[in-house]
Amino acid sequence: MHGRSREQRYTKTSDWQYIKECAAVADPMPLFGNGDVLSYEDYNNYKQLSAVTVIAHFFWFTPGIMIGRGALIKPWIFTEIKEQRHWDISSQERFQILRDFVNAGFEHWGSDAE
Repeated sequence: MHGRSREQRYTKTSDWQYIKECAAVADPMPLFGNGDVLSYEDYNNYKQLSAVTVIAHFFWFTPGIMIGRGALIKPWIFTEIKEQRHWDISSQERFQILRDFVNAGFEHWGSDAE
C-alpha cells in the first residue's frame, strides 16, 4: 500500500501512520508499505513506525516495506540498507551499476529493435 494518493503525487510525503492503521485493519492479511524510502534512514524510520504495536492485546504490524522510486534513484539503496550506512561510490561505479541494470533489462525483455 502506498502512503500517498495518486492525486497527491509528490506534493506531500507518504503517510506511514495511515499505512500502520490499515495494516491493523487488514490483519491477518499481510500489508506492505511503500512511499518515500530514499535512504537506509528512511527504511529504518518507516520500519520502526509501522512495526509491532500492541492494540487490544493483539500485535499489528506492517510485515514489509517496498522500495520503488528510491531504487530507481539509487539502485544501491539495498546495499545501504543491508550495511546500515551511506554507500559513497564514484561516478564511474554509479555508471557501471546503471549499465549492468540496463543490460539486465535487455537480457530479460529484449530491445525495441528485436
